[in-house]
Amino acid sequence: MLQLSILKQKLNSIKTTKKITHAIRLISMSFYSRLEKQSKYLNNYQKTITQIFSQLLSQETEWKHSRLFPQDIMDTNPLFIIISSAKGLCGSFNGNLFRYFERTFLLEKHQVPTFITIGQKATKFITELKNVNIIYKQKELSSSNFSNISKEISKIILENKTIYSSVTFYHNYFKNFFIQKPQKTTLTPINLQSLTHNNSTSSSSKDLEQKISDYEDLIWEQDKNTIINYVAKRFIISSTFNILFQSLISENASRFIAMDNSTTNAEKYIERLTLQYNKSRQTLITREVAELSVNLTL
Repeated sequence: MLQLSILKQKLNSIKTTKKITHAIRLISMSFYSRLEKQSKYLNNYQKTITQIFSQLLSQETEWKHSRLFPQDIMDTNPLFIIISSAKGLCGSFNGNLFRYFERTFLLEKHQVPTFITIGQKATKFITELKNVNIIYKQKELSSSNFSNISKEISKIILENKTIYSSVTFYHNYFKNFFIQKPQKTTLTPINLQSLTHNNSTSSSSKDLEQKISDYEDLIWEQDKNTIINYVAKRFIISSTFNILFQSLISENASRFIAMDNSTTNAEKYIERLTLQYNKSRQTLITREVAELSVNLTL
């Protein structure tokens, strides 16, 4: 009887856990589906802003921005932005990111790094390092606040008293629903060759380039610096926005896969325990029947 009671408690516990993992699985899929619908429009916006910015720079080669093209060759004051999840239950999403950070994060003695952490896990991970300066942190990244967070980060990059010699993101990149890889993305200093190369791969950028080349002498309705400064600001905001979006959609996909695997494992475990419970119960019944038959015979 004691064994049956223990097995029944295990079954009830696993069934409760299965309900929880199944519920989180459905919620994650709901968030993912909502984000996936937005991804097409966000990607188009990001590409368009990048194309316009690169084409304007090609027309106005003398334009320079101290924050987008810092002249600090030694990179003495880098800014690192780490993006993780606020909660667990998302498989190796955070673990892979932190291991990747440990492998690729290198500092020289003359460098004084500054950190921005998005997600409670990232804040906890960075604070465990010695002598770190976190100027901005956000506990959670969600579909309701990642737009405001991108604007806040962009404001720090463009308007903070300190001019950062480089800005680097550590985040998860959404390759597809089943693959989310940690990635290191350098936002500044802007690599013009890379920017131009990325734009040349799309047909829409070729169309835009052709249109601009048709009018070599652009008509600037406002001051050139004013226009390019505005587009540069939109470029930084959209790039930050896109990185945060990639991390958020990766988190929900990773959480769905983790919870789906947990639910499947729970179902298999319930099946095995149910079989074991039925066997033990049948054995107990058979024993009681045998004992009753012996007693009746006597």
